[in-house]
Amino acid sequence: MESIEQLSVSAGVTIVTGATVSRIVTSGDDLDAALSEPPAPGPYDYPTNEFDTNVIDRDELRRVLEGEAEPTGAATKATAPRDTDALTGETPAETPPVTPVRVSGIQYLDATGAAHTLDADVVVAATDLKHVETTMLLPELQTYPESYWAKKTAGPSAVLIYLGVSGEIPELAHHTLFFTKTWKSDFEKIFGKGGVAAGLLKSVGMGRPVTTSVPSPASIYVCRPSATDASVAPEGSENLFVLVPIPADPGIGSGGEDGAGSPQVEAIADEAIAQIAEWAGIPDLAERITVRRTVGPADFANDLNTWNGTALGPAHTLGQSAFFRAGNVSKKVAGLYYAGGSTIPGIGLPMCLISAELVIKRLRGDISTTALPEPL
Repeated sequence: MESIEQLSVSAGVTIVTGATVSRIVTSGDDLDAALSEPPAPGPYDYPTNEFDTNVIDRDELRRVLEGEAEPTGAATKATAPRDTDALTGETPAETPPVTPVRVSGIQYLDATGAAHTLDADVVVAATDLKHVETTMLLPELQTYPESYWAKKTAGPSAVLIYLGVSGEIPELAHHTLFFTKTWKSDFEKIFGKGGVAAGLLKSVGMGRPVTTSVPSPASIYVCRPSATDASVAPEGSENLFVLVPIPADPGIGSGGEDGAGSPQVEAIADEAIAQIAEWAGIPDLAERITVRRTVGPADFANDLNTWNGTALGPAHTLGQSAFFRAGNVSKKVAGLYYAGGSTIPGIGLPMCLISAELVIKRLRGDISTTALPEPL
């Protein structure tokens, strides 16, 4: 199987490693540059008050928008003019069309700190959406400004523990989940009193400041990849990856090697190792550890620029799921698109891959509901 780098090179794509994108360049950055023409409406660009767009005949709507047919039925609602004013009987004046700013490239620093500019007609940002919007764009060009995030709920963060262990560990499968019996209270500790449901109140301005804490004991995920792939550990040793879900709070600290991380992060790691040893029946697990590295919420925030140090992205509360989640296109900068866990459809590797596919569909004007054929 070809690597991502090999596939990219064969497709004429240049990969720049060790780079830090500092700014999205737009046409408005050049005062002498003429603003671009408004983009032609695409199949996604229609107004509707329907929460479930499946009730609209999409084929009819497409033909109406393209001028092939007169609106009837549900499409009438999607294309009808605004109502007249109830007091004056006049139709409200239309807001004059504003020529949108268009993306023209990015600026980045390479591994040596040297600045570069790449010209581009289309930019797809696949990193944390809050970081992109609030640090790479001017305030007036932000679709999702700070005020948007103030009403949102971050998904959980995590302490990650990478372990090299001498000897075999047959007590653990390739994937092992350790669940506590205090499932509900664990969620309340991670998200604050009220758990995930509190996020809905927060999204409508009714939320209160919440106090979070680290569950103890916590529900833990353990991966033992050396159970099925001998190449990931030296002969006679095992490779373990441990994930402990905790609140999204960079103040908990960062990780390190051989116990050199922040005190709270290392304490969480120590407790998780002891819990695995007890629950899986491996009493000498801690003594057999030869390699140890931890990652904490501050690492997610500092290294990956994630919002509040979340390990996943915005939580899947009702107000942040499905069509309520942040969209995958900027409403203020033409040519700027979004992919990854911050946007639709949501968090997790499969969802992130689907988010990239949705961007491709948007660029192609594809409104089908089936997966794209491969290769893309």
